[in-house]
Amino acid sequence: MNKPDFDGGIRLTHQHLKGKESANSKQIQTDLRKADLKGESFRGANLHKLNLAKANLSYAELIEADLSEADLSGANLNGACLNLANLSLTNLRYADLSWTNMVGTELSKADLRGANLRKANLVGTSLENTNLSGANLSEADLSGADLSVAFLQKAIYTVNTKFGFGFDPKAAGAYLISPHAVLNGVNLSEVALIGADLRFSDLKGINLRNSDLSGANLDNANLTGANLIGADLSKAKLRGVILQKAIYNQFTIFPEGFDPNSGGAYFIAPKIQLMGVNLGGIDLSETDLSEVNLRGANLEGADLRDTDLSGANLRQVQLTEANLSGADLSNADLTRADLHKANLSGTDLRGCDLTRADLNNADLRGADLRGVDLTRACLSLANLSGADLRGSDLTKVDLNGANLVGADLDGVNLKRANLAGVDLTGADLQGAILPAGNIWDVEMLKAVSYQNKLLTD
Repeated sequence: MNKPDFDGGIRLTHQHLKGKESANSKQIQTDLRKADLKGESFRGANLHKLNLAKANLSYAELIEADLSEADLSGANLNGACLNLANLSLTNLRYADLSWTNMVGTELSKADLRGANLRKANLVGTSLENTNLSGANLSEADLSGADLSVAFLQKAIYTVNTKFGFGFDPKAAGAYLISPHAVLNGVNLSEVALIGADLRFSDLKGINLRNSDLSGANLDNANLTGANLIGADLSKAKLRGVILQKAIYNQFTIFPEGFDPNSGGAYFIAPKIQLMGVNLGGIDLSETDLSEVNLRGANLEGADLRDTDLSGANLRQVQLTEANLSGADLSNADLTRADLHKANLSGTDLRGCDLTRADLNNADLRGADLRGVDLTRACLSLANLSGADLRGSDLTKVDLNGANLVGADLDGVNLKRANLAGVDLTGADLQGAILPAGNIWDVEMLKAVSYQNKLLTD
């Protein structure tokens, strides 16, 4: 998670901006991105649509200020007073609103995704259609606040968080954070978990990708198989933590002197050696794994959407039911890989080696398979509609019952392929070499609309 960075921001400390206007409007026109406005007074000021992204407004007085539609993303508002302020439609993503006073504040339709509202006072606040997904509500006071139509998916709260009478945060998609919590496989990616107390918690398989766990207490927590890619664990307590098969990358921040490898975690990066590792069900989407060696690894059910696996060694890898849609697998070696029921829609497989690979029931809609070696591969019942197979080697490939509707098979040699029950409706067979000479071939070709030249022995 990106944190506010005030380096290079302008400084207006000790300057009083209350009521400052431009010649043409009552709105302050200054671009205040990264500005240092700590402790300044903006009481009743018109800050409508002002850009205050990553600004330091800690302990600022913003009572009755108009901040509607302003950009306060990543801003530091720790300890600020926002009572009766107008923050409707305001961008407060990843803002630090801990210890703020927002009594009676208008926050309707505001974006508070990933915001830190730890110990904030939100009594009587209007939160109609407010997005609090992934927000930290630990020990916040929301009594009297209307949350009936607010979005709280992946928000976190503690036993000391106060909600309005009858409101059930769990039913709204929020998670209770406490010692000994059981959060197996929960998706808390991009969530503000700053200072969270998760001692002795069961967090096996949890997704903490790009989450802020700075200062969190994870002593003796079980993070086996956890996704820590891009997570901030700076100043976190990690005594006795279990990290077997957890993954992290160069953007993950650990406390100074902590070695995640000694706890059994895997470093994820291009060109690394991960032969035979078990990463089943792990979220590796949009990750750069180019030229990585994953030979014999278990990636069953893994999320590999838009992942760069170009040139990777994936021989004999278990990818059953994995999601590889939009991934780059160009020039990868998938010899004897198990891709049964895998989602490869829109995947770039150019120059890939799929010799003897199992692609039974795989989804290859719109995939780019130009120049792919599919010798003796199993593609029975696979969906190849709209796929580009030009120049691919289909020697003895099993296409029994496959869907090749609208596929591009220009110049492809299908002479030794098993085409029983295949659907070639609308396929481009220009120059393709098709099997011929028996009854079922003739019947199949009668059902196919094509204008190609049929080449035979």
